[in-house]
Amino acid sequence: MILTTAAVVVAASALGAVASSKPASPAYYTAVQASSGQKDYNTSCASCHGVNLEGVKAPALAGEGMAGSQSVADIYGFMAQQMPAGAPGSLTAAKYATIMAYILKKNGHPAGKVALTAASVKKITAKI
Repeated sequence: MILTTAAVVVAASALGAVASSKPASPAYYTAVQASSGQKDYNTSCASCHGVNLEGVKAPALAGEGMAGSQSVADIYGFMAQQMPAGAPGSLTAAKYATIMAYILKKNGHPAGKVALTAASVKKITAKI
């Protein structure tokens, strides 16, 4: 009887945890892509936005200030047209996509099995 009661308590706790957790964010990029994006970010973005995306001479790209602020597509569009400062639009579409993957990772979005592309990112209306 004690084992049965313990099993019910464990099961109820597990169900409560599942019910209270929010749905997982969709996976828009691969882990390899985010890793590559970190290198591209460090080369092209970190001097203004900070090594940890905290913002130095330019706005932070991770954390509370970014949460729910703009759609992924809007951020990517701005970045691809206006960044890096002093040389807007100078990176390849692939580099902008890897940098966006890294920004998504740093904002808590999970990696998946399909790489982010310039075409696919423009369709993502979800907020960062």
